[in-house]
Amino acid sequence: MLFRTALALMELYGPAIVTTNDAGDAITLLQSLAGSTFDSSQLVLTACMGFLNVTEDRLQELREKHRPSVISTLEERSKGCGALKDSKSLATKLYSFKHDSQLRMRQAKLKEDPGDRIIDSDISHSRASSTNLEDFLNSMTSDSEADSIPDLQEQIVWLKVELCNLLEEKRAAVLRAEELETALMEMVKEDNRRELCARVEQLEQQLTELHQTLADKKEQETAMVQVLMRVEQEQKITEEARIAAEQDAAAQKYAAYILQEKYEKAMTSLAQMEKRVVMAESMLEATVQYETGQVKALASPQSPRNAPPRKIGLLSFGLGWGDRNRGKQDSDLPSPRIGNKPSAAAQRHDISSSQFHTNGLSQDDEDGGKTTED
Repeated sequence: MLFRTALALMELYGPAIVTTNDAGDAITLLQSLAGSTFDSSQLVLTACMGFLNVTEDRLQELREKHRPSVISTLEERSKGCGALKDSKSLATKLYSFKHDSQLRMRQAKLKEDPGDRIIDSDISHSRASSTNLEDFLNSMTSDSEADSIPDLQEQIVWLKVELCNLLEEKRAAVLRAEELETALMEMVKEDNRRELCARVEQLEQQLTELHQTLADKKEQETAMVQVLMRVEQEQKITEEARIAAEQDAAAQKYAAYILQEKYEKAMTSLAQMEKRVVMAESMLEATVQYETGQVKALASPQSPRNAPPRKIGLLSFGLGWGDRNRGKQDSDLPSPRIGNKPSAAAQRHDISSSQFHTNGLSQDDEDGGKTTED
């Protein structure tokens, strides 16, 4: 995964490094990239998805293939460096002088302020190195005159190399110092820790309020659920009451229908009874008229004086009078007959009249007997 990350970095920042003019610009660009921020998600995505063919097995094969050549190259370079480290050569003296000067500068800088040392370390290092190099060259002038021509050529080459290195270091140190100063100023300007703390406190307060609101919403939801359950229960009770009321209404309707039938039957019976009352009244009037006529007949001089008085019953008189009137009506209006036979109503009326007449006669006989005994 580290190898994939390195390849992803090369893919992301390689084109920018290739477009630089020289090594100094490339180093400056690398330093700026190292000090700046980057999109880690894009880097991880590129490393994971862009280099899927880079596996541990393939890396192991490449190690086994190229490790011997790399080791041999390192050994050759180490041997070449050992040959150049001659006590009489200028390169050895320059190397020792450079490292001694760096050691002295580090010891001197340890006594300075750490904040100033962070910003001015690269600039002071480059300036001190150039000054010490000039002093060293002046002191080594007498020694260089005694050397041979190859030694002078070698010294010139190494001096050029060291001069280039020093100039590059100086340039890089100046650029780095400017970048550090700019970054420091931006950090000072963007030092909003108090605002961030206030913002954090505000967010925490909002979070607390949201938690409280959520708790209130849950309580309201619980209350609404309870209310809905009560409403549903009341609705069930109301539905049961409605069904019971409908059943009661149906029962009352049936009872009203039965009462209506009974009322109609009672009214029919009442009408029949009224008819019978009218008939009885008419019969009573006829009986009264008949008795009045009989009384007048008994009071007339034509009646035998010695004849015993005969009491006539009111009922028998009424029946007899009714029979006479019926006989007159029958004589005036011919009664309908079927097959020379009287109707059933006429037969029933004749039978009832005969019965009433017989009862009247028997009552009269009983009254006459009582009178005779008296």
